[in-house]
Amino acid sequence: MYTAKGTLDRDAQLRKYSPLVHRLAHHMIVKLPASVEVDDLIQVGMIGLTEALARYEPSQGVQFETFASQRIRGAMLDE
Repeated sequence: MYTAKGTLDRDAQLRKYSPLVHRLAHHMIVKLPASVEVDDLIQVGMIGLTEALARYEPSQGVQFETFASQRIRGAMLDE
């Protein structure tokens, strides 16, 4: 998950947590109007995941998946 420079490999992290985005999108789609498509939720969810990767601070004592879930849901609801 880290590059040779010791930094997180963003692409590897996106691949690792993309199932989380899909799961959240499928959970949320049942609560939204029929005009909203699951693919649209997944797309904005991936943007939320990207933002979560950029803003996550492990020193805050929160697991990444918990932090990312909140960011992903927020991105989906904003759309």
